[in-house]
Amino acid sequence: MKKIIYVLIGLLAVWLILCIAGPSEVKVGRSIDINANADMIRTKITDLKFFHESWSPWTEKDPGMKVTYSGTAGQEGASMSWVSDKDEVGVGSMTYKYTHGDTIMQSLYFEGQGAAQIYHVVTANGEGSKVTWIMQNDVPFYVRFMMLFMNIDKMVGPDFEKGLNKLKTAMESMPAVATYEIKEEQWEPRTYAGIRAKINVENGDMSKMTAFMGENWPKLYDYLTQNKLESNCKPSAIFFEWGEKETDMATVVCVPNNTEVKGYEKWHFPNATVLHVAYYGDEAGSMAAHNAIGDYMKKNNKEQLCVVEEYVTDHAVEKDPAKWLTNIYYVLKK
Repeated sequence: MKKIIYVLIGLLAVWLILCIAGPSEVKVGRSIDINANADMIRTKITDLKFFHESWSPWTEKDPGMKVTYSGTAGQEGASMSWVSDKDEVGVGSMTYKYTHGDTIMQSLYFEGQGAAQIYHVVTANGEGSKVTWIMQNDVPFYVRFMMLFMNIDKMVGPDFEKGLNKLKTAMESMPAVATYEIKEEQWEPRTYAGIRAKINVENGDMSKMTAFMGENWPKLYDYLTQNKLESNCKPSAIFFEWGEKETDMATVVCVPNNTEVKGYEKWHFPNATVLHVAYYGDEAGSMAAHNAIGDYMKKNNKEQLCVVEEYVTDHAVEKDPAKWLTNIYYVLKK
């Protein structure tokens, strides 16, 4: 009996030593140069349907896998899940979390293997872009010994290389993306009136935000009419903060400066400096314009106070989304 106990103690000691020696983190990365605009690449990477159909290294292993999408493509919280009877693919999910500067963050989950963080770093590289695909996850202490006998880089790296090469082919076969003219402008004193709220946007669901604007713009314009006030701008929204789960925003209209507005909040911008992009297209494609402004601010060491979107085109009248004009203004900190 004592021998068995000694053996068990010895095995436990070896296990502890191996766990201590094993890595606490696993990280795999691959890079590729792509002859395409960085903003366009970032926009397409956040579209998980495009990932599955155009460059996922796992799709070709089982083209018949069952795939389900949730949320709005390209919006934070959008996700895809899959079920496959192929061992190399299995059951899993991927969720787009957020974009910060050049980096797109996603979470990846494989049933039986746990979750990992996925990063796509897209940086301008001459006339093209460099794309780096990174997987990183923490290793629980009790299984770190296994990492000493597994070459995760060799297991995952080839898939990343294959996927990046497919992404390169897909992006370079697309028409060149339109560039966005970013104008640095000076606003004359401007006042907005409206209703502010924190709107739930979990899983990329923009319906509550759309409903919030649609409900309150008629009320605001009724107020202007009743009080014989004129607005010199189209229906607008101010975005104070955009988070993964909620956005802090206001549905607003312009009102004459120094005007009393009862029952609504007011925001006054005295001689503000703004970055302006005239964006044509539907809401789903506007992220590229926002990314372009973000790159501009980063390169020129500027910070935003808030973002104002002015919806110039009446969608009920103009049916072609390509003709929908949205003025995007980033109000800069002084």
